[in-house]
Amino acid sequence: MSKKLKLMVSKVLGTTLALAMVLSIAAPVGAAGLTTDQVTAILSLLSSFGADQATINNVNSALTGVPTTGGTTTGGTCSSYVFNSDLKIGSTGADVLNLQKILNADGVNIASTGAGSPGNETSYFGALTDAGVVRFQNKYASEILAPVGLINGTGYVGASTRAKLNAMCTGGTTTGGTTTGGDTTTPSVGTGLSVSSATQPSASLAPPSTARVPFTRVTLTAGNDGDVTVNSITVERTGLGSDNNFAGIVLLDENGTQLGIAKTLNSNHQATVGETFTVKAGTSKTVTIAGNMAATATMAANAGQVVALSVVGVNTSAAVTGVLPVTGAAHTINATLTVGTATPTRGALDPGVDASSKEIGTTGYTFSSLRITAGSAEEIRIHSIRWNQSGSASSDDLANVMVYVDGTGYATSVSADGKYYTASFGNGIVVGKGLAKEISIKGDIVGGSVRTVTFDLYKATDIYITGETYGYGISADDQDSAVGTLTEGTFNDELTPAYPAYDVTISAGTVNSISKSNDVAAQNIAILSPNQPLGGFEVNIRGEAISVQQMVFNIQATGNEAENITNISLVDGNGSVVAGPVNGVSTSTNSPNGTVTFTDTVTLPVGKTVLSLRGQLGSAFVSNDTVAASTTPSTQWTTVTGQTTGDTISLSSFSSAITANTMTVKAGALAMSVSSQPTARTVIAGSKGFEFARYVLDASQSGEDVRLISMKGLLALTTVTASNLSNCNLYDGTDPITDNTSVTLAAGDVSFTFDNGGLIIPKGTQKAISMKCDLAASATSGSVTWGLTNNASTDSPATGVQSGQTISETMTAAAGQAMTAATSGSYTVTEDTSLLYSVAQAGSTGVTLAKLRFTSGASEAVDLKQLALQLGNTASNSPADLVGEKVMIYNGSTLIGTAQFGGANADNATSTALSPAPRIEAGESIVLTIKGDLSAHNVNEGTPGAFLAITYDGDNVGSNGNYATGASSQTTISSGTTSDVTTAGLRIFRTVPSIAVTSSGGTLVAGADLYKFTVTNPNSRDVVFKKFSMSVATTGGAVTGFTLYGDGVAFNTSTAEAPLGVLELNAGVTSQAKIVPANSSKTYVLRADTAVDTASVSETINLALLADTSYPAIANLMGTVTTVENGSANTDNIIWSPFSTTTPVATSATESNLDWTNGYGLPGFPANAAFPIQTWTRAN
Repeated sequence: MSKKLKLMVSKVLGTTLALAMVLSIAAPVGAAGLTTDQVTAILSLLSSFGADQATINNVNSALTGVPTTGGTTTGGTCSSYVFNSDLKIGSTGADVLNLQKILNADGVNIASTGAGSPGNETSYFGALTDAGVVRFQNKYASEILAPVGLINGTGYVGASTRAKLNAMCTGGTTTGGTTTGGDTTTPSVGTGLSVSSATQPSASLAPPSTARVPFTRVTLTAGNDGDVTVNSITVERTGLGSDNNFAGIVLLDENGTQLGIAKTLNSNHQATVGETFTVKAGTSKTVTIAGNMAATATMAANAGQVVALSVVGVNTSAAVTGVLPVTGAAHTINATLTVGTATPTRGALDPGVDASSKEIGTTGYTFSSLRITAGSAEEIRIHSIRWNQSGSASSDDLANVMVYVDGTGYATSVSADGKYYTASFGNGIVVGKGLAKEISIKGDIVGGSVRTVTFDLYKATDIYITGETYGYGISADDQDSAVGTLTEGTFNDELTPAYPAYDVTISAGTVNSISKSNDVAAQNIAILSPNQPLGGFEVNIRGEAISVQQMVFNIQATGNEAENITNISLVDGNGSVVAGPVNGVSTSTNSPNGTVTFTDTVTLPVGKTVLSLRGQLGSAFVSNDTVAASTTPSTQWTTVTGQTTGDTISLSSFSSAITANTMTVKAGALAMSVSSQPTARTVIAGSKGFEFARYVLDASQSGEDVRLISMKGLLALTTVTASNLSNCNLYDGTDPITDNTSVTLAAGDVSFTFDNGGLIIPKGTQKAISMKCDLAASATSGSVTWGLTNNASTDSPATGVQSGQTISETMTAAAGQAMTAATSGSYTVTEDTSLLYSVAQAGSTGVTLAKLRFTSGASEAVDLKQLALQLGNTASNSPADLVGEKVMIYNGSTLIGTAQFGGANADNATSTALSPAPRIEAGESIVLTIKGDLSAHNVNEGTPGAFLAITYDGDNVGSNGNYATGASSQTTISSGTTSDVTTAGLRIFRTVPSIAVTSSGGTLVAGADLYKFTVTNPNSRDVVFKKFSMSVATTGGAVTGFTLYGDGVAFNTSTAEAPLGVLELNAGVTSQAKIVPANSSKTYVLRADTAVDTASVSETINLALLADTSYPAIANLMGTVTTVENGSANTDNIIWSPFSTTTPVATSATESNLDWTNGYGLPGFPANAAFPIQTWTRAN
């Protein structure tokens, strides 16, 4: 360092230390008049010149008035302190003090002795604190550094470090009033509060109607001895300007949230603003004095005035130090700058009417809603909203009050008086020019019977809005100056409240309905069994839970007496007893009528509650007696009280008797019989778990559930021996319910004992159980029959589940159905007729060639293993018509095998092993689809007009042909179809056009369009049509002179007639209308030259495009135009050519090519038949 630089540093340091000494003697920051930023600059300068920490701490104490020695920390950490700001070298204040305390308590000491050491923490962030933070960050690297991609500590206290510090701020004891061992203690009340000037806003313009324009900021610092409560701040307007520039003065906290309401200046130019808030011990809070500016009309007269707002007083019980007044920016009054606008109107979600009755317990109710629309000057940003709950309800009457924008909920903070609810929107919600946002306030009603809830917007400025272009606060404005009158649901910024909301009146709980409950259905009930259902009632409560001190129910025991019903309880839907038990009381001796009185207080929650009466019927009851319960709540339910409000609830609207479902008394009963299912059938030798019989256990006439301990089945055998049967068990569905290890099989009665202490058959139901056994593979003939003997007089294995009494059984003897043993199953094959004859385009892939239906016999399911096929009509095709000379076999959409032609027997093919082998359930069918890829047609390859038909090769049976295996027997099964099964087949052409009719009939007019159809050619080669035929029928005057036009060009060269009811339209030799170009469509339209108008007669014409019903009978696969034309009337309606090997042209020579065919099978015709007839009519 040069001598000159050393001298400069020495002078600056000396001056700074001298200043610190003077200030330490004279006064704290208030006396020095230094801002926090200035203090920080001085301390940073000291640190940069190498001043020791003790010196820096002393200077800081002198400048700020905060003692050098910090609070003493024992046991814990930081008494639930929250770090909200980033910290670094040069930072000062309570955050730094608490940071040092945490570091010392965590063992990451700032220093071992002196300033910064445990018990000597300071409020300055210097080099020692920086080093301590680095050690702290490295210690908790996984939590602090890793999430932000760092490896080593930086010393900067950012978001991740603050998160760790905040997480550690729990428990422990900190002197100055916090917690010890996690127990909360009341913070001590502070005795001192210092006031200092914070960083002030820059002087600027104050435009008209702007809101929350910041003027002055002050920092309030509480001493270390306790929290300080600030009640309000007194502000005075200063500067060369008028009070009427201000519509109101407000106090804002650090987050821009308004504290209290806006106040106007009094005759002393002063206003007292804010509401009670607390400055925590040893911490600082900075607040802002802001102004809501007056309207343009006022400020225009004051333009150019300069005004300021000074803090002249802080109202608190603590001693206030510092220099007052504190004055911030002086703004110039401006009336020309146009800022954005925000116009509120009633939102779509607003209730729109007064709610005369909302029950306690109502949740998510929308109390009020405003729609804020941005003007055209600039986009706006909505920061917060402050709702005024002006109704008589208290904040305790409401819960979960939140503000919603676009479905997002924002928490609210409630003012000390419980009347203002403020929600902040984070970084703000931006609304584009001319667009709008709706802001709603919703909540739950939890108390406050007869009170009202009204969420007003008290002042227009209670919505904190700023402009995105100029940044000024914007007052909500209805965009007119009319004062008007207060109207609910109407925003008026000239009035208070600016938006008077609709009222909600809180009502007490109500009983919405009481009715019989079908949850307790009419049913059979048992004798001498406890907890038998006697009736059920459904109660619906709204608002709040209610209690009923006494309930009386009427009992009518037809055929018996009410007094014979005892141990009656009232049970809720969860099965819990809520009242009783009590006994029934007859209205007179031996009377069937009586009552049941419950004096236990029953509490009914909000919502639906099902109450059921349950009791025990005495032995005097007999089958078919009935029990009916009823109640009249208005007189029989007494002392009904709301549990939240304590109000009496009226049941006067329930003055009619409510009768539950009637119960029928039934003794325990069980009927047993043999089902007619399964029917007699074949059982394959070796079958496992075959169902031989089904037994029906009927408790439909029982008054209680029945427990059956065991039962006997009657076994009859023919040829088959008992040793051929094994694993015989009774099944409930797929679950075995007996244990065969204890069963002895022999002809006659065989006893089966049910598992788990018996089989339960619920009352009023039937249960079918199955007898299943395995049959030995050697049992290939004979029969097995399982039936039932009437053993009711000797067997007594049934008891009542509730009563435990023995139940007499009713048995219906039956031999059962004989199941005949056989070696294996069978299957047959037929053509699936859903596939019709068709034509296909050469070169197509995945073409469906055939469908075969396989049907299994009734004996057992079969698994199809292999399939034999052959080509039918071999004179018309060859394996070469298939790509690779093979076909694919599909079960549904699953490829299960292929079959290869072209071997030694070229026209025959045996499939690969089918996998997965399709299973055909006994007596059921499946369809297998045969598909192939078709070879191309051109001048060198392919057979134009080839007729390809795949045939089931029925005589090829066994392992080299058709066979299956039995699913039960596992034996090989040959097909029962031993002759060939032919299929419809298909024709293959180089190109296949399709036809679609596009007309629908209409009005008959000479020369107008009649029948219309479109031919589509999907191939890259032209096709040519020589002839179309139509059926024609007319009434009235003659219709003559028909011409067909293809895309406007005449198809036939001269008009045609239809003398025999068939109109034959033959194309001219050179007409271009007969050519349908490649990859395109052509629309054909029929017109008539003449349509004679006959007086008093309506003329009609019926037309339909005719199909060919079979392929032409020609010597070759395809013929000439003449040979096709010489066919029968049903084979020459359409004549066309795919021009398989020659160039498509319209000449007479091409009509002699052996390349013409008819329209049989062309796509578009419905089921290869003519199109439906269409009618054209002219009325007279």
